[in-house]
Amino acid sequence: MFVFKPALYRAGQLFEFPRPVTSVRIHDSWDYARFKVPLLDGDVTAGHSHNGVDIALEGRLASQAGQLKLDEAAMFSAVEQLRSRLTRSTADPPFQFFLYHDPATSTYRSFQQCHTVRFEYDLSDPHMFTYSVVIHAADPTIHTGSSS
Repeated sequence: MFVFKPALYRAGQLFEFPRPVTSVRIHDSWDYARFKVPLLDGDVTAGHSHNGVDIALEGRLASQAGQLKLDEAAMFSAVEQLRSRLTRSTADPPFQFFLYHDPATSTYRSFQQCHTVRFEYDLSDPHMFTYSVVIHAADPTIHTGSSS
């Protein structure tokens, strides 16, 4: 049984994204060379290769790892914690981004070689902060396995 569990895994620590996560969009793309032959219908493509993957995640700050965030101070603290986890110095290795957990086999579905591209958050509603994150995975493969 799959359990939706968006999380970062870095330096031996799992960090779940605040819930609810309202949207996870994954953008796959490919590079190729396209050649057109004069006076011939159609074209020829060559060198088709899979690029890295962009993951756009949106959510609200209502709970973090099962703990409700009921006031602005708690929500702001969760934003600061998420911001800190997403920030990577040049000395830090890339992180893993987990999509799903399978408790029956103790495995995850994840992207590896990830780094943060953008983090936005809206603090204007005192009852529910929102955020969006764009993560780039240099490795386009969705891996199955335990955290590593």
